[in-house]
Amino acid sequence: MQAVRSRAALVSFAATVAALAVTPQFAAADLLAPDSTASDGAGSARTLYVIMAILAALIVIVVFAAIVRALRTRSTTIEAGEDARRTRGTGSVQLRVGAGLGVLAIVLFVVGIIFTGKASEVEASANPPITIKADAQQWLWRYEYPIKEPSEDGFSADQAYSYQELVVPVDTPITLDISSTDVLHSWSVPALAPTAEAVPGIEGEVNFTATETGTFEGRSTRFSGPGYPTMRTRVIVVEPDEYEAFVKERIDGIKQARAAVQDRVQSGTAPGVRFQTK
Repeated sequence: MQAVRSRAALVSFAATVAALAVTPQFAAADLLAPDSTASDGAGSARTLYVIMAILAALIVIVVFAAIVRALRTRSTTIEAGEDARRTRGTGSVQLRVGAGLGVLAIVLFVVGIIFTGKASEVEASANPPITIKADAQQWLWRYEYPIKEPSEDGFSADQAYSYQELVVPVDTPITLDISSTDVLHSWSVPALAPTAEAVPGIEGEVNFTATETGTFEGRSTRFSGPGYPTMRTRVIVVEPDEYEAFVKERIDGIKQARAAVQDRVQSGTAPGVRFQTK
């Protein structure tokens, strides 16, 4: 009876391993996320992820192998008519296993520090750095681009901003000053930069330099209320001249909208103004 149970357990373990191997969600290609990186910092983070995934897989394999070996040994012992012996660890075995785990933990700690530091570094570039303000709110991202030429009275006529979509130039160091107007949010675009928290009353930052043009999807990874599923973001990396054209277009659009409102106010056709001007 014991032999039958041991065989059943062994078959169960083998079936589990086979199912994990053929299931797409657990395939090696899917583990190595993100699929591609577009900055050196994201590449370092991805490398660290790969290292951790491989080590985790090796640990799982060793544990499975030990369990299978124990089951096979027990099954063989029972079939031979011998009493199954309880496995006991000796002091020397415990010492070797503990030392090995300790060394592995130290190595992982050092590797984590090195690659985390690399992921936070901003590569030198011939293009001047740009600082963009990113404000999170329920449930969208507002990006405010740097002022080119502030007016003398302090009113920013040349302020450009966008919602949800962030446009940045390629090969340019970007610093995002991140904050929140209400609750906790998190900014995550894995192909470009590490995740950054948006905390009310505290300004954090994330740095990256995109090395290729394209569109990179992101989202908030922290639940922030019923509208959370719609809180997505997109980073569009373009050539520097395209970035300048985008900022100019945004500024021109804002100026036109402001002028249109002012015209309606002066003509008395704006809501709530018409009756006051008569």
